[in-house]
Amino acid sequence: MTSSSFPSVAVILINWNNYEDSKKCLISLQKCTYDNFLPIVVDNFSQDGSTQKLASEFQDFAHFIFNQENLGFSGGNNVGFRYALEHGFDYAMELNNDTEVEPDFLEKLVFSIHDKKDFAAAQPLIYYNQQRRHIIWNAGGKLIPQLGLSLTKMEGKTKPESLHGQETDWITGCAFFIKTSVLKETGLLKEFFFFGSFEDVDLSTRIRNAGYKLWFEPSSVIYHSVGNSSSSKVKGKEGFLNPRVHYLAQRNQMIYIKQHTSPIFIPLAVLVQLGKMGAYTGYFLARWRPNKLKLAWRGFWDGLLKTYHD
Repeated sequence: MTSSSFPSVAVILINWNNYEDSKKCLISLQKCTYDNFLPIVVDNFSQDGSTQKLASEFQDFAHFIFNQENLGFSGGNNVGFRYALEHGFDYAMELNNDTEVEPDFLEKLVFSIHDKKDFAAAQPLIYYNQQRRHIIWNAGGKLIPQLGLSLTKMEGKTKPESLHGQETDWITGCAFFIKTSVLKETGLLKEFFFFGSFEDVDLSTRIRNAGYKLWFEPSSVIYHSVGNSSSSKVKGKEGFLNPRVHYLAQRNQMIYIKQHTSPIFIPLAVLVQLGKMGAYTGYFLARWRPNKLKLAWRGFWDGLLKTYHD
């Protein structure tokens, strides 16, 4: 950390066999105008030498941690969170390695909540990257607690002029900025989620259950190359997306419903998911994606019937 009087921030990136995206992200972070932050690059047991190469190029800018196994998105970020807590950072931020940031994004986040004791965490405005940098990917989230549903605001919109800073129901793990004092209170990410989704919705919900609020700050802007971390570069028999992503996404949805939906509404939430699974079944059969179909249904039943805990 620097000797700056500004709050200190640990920015956590997970790298797993993805040199190009991580390099672009680090280069964009080097242009940041906020001077009291440290990128923490957590290698999730990459087999391609990508993180060693990144370490040789950015050793004077970032701190590198090498895991001895793939801990998934949740476990990998927790390694970074623990480093931030052990070294006394004021804030920690999950930042997808397939993002690029505007130079002032970090200071906008810091000062959006620093003097607001009731706000624990914040997220920036997130656009798609590359040719779609004018299209919004995420402008905060909305929860429908009776159904266990988490929705993304303004996805696909192109007119951010109407946006203003406001409270949000949940924050995406793509860019989750949080006070470390709150992490100590709520606990870290639940590692059984591993990867796919809902580890961020779960943490958001636990933060709100602890009496804090979440903030969306549209003046802070980043760009996300959506799907780069979970998609293959080469199209396989069932498309580009790894079928296991469908398993984890559906399993994690059901885990979230069981853990955070009021018992009286759980049957309704399950019925909604059954309707969604029916739609998935039709789509996967029409595109002939039998493995994705099988894994999505397995995720549904595993999440519904099995018990998951730290």
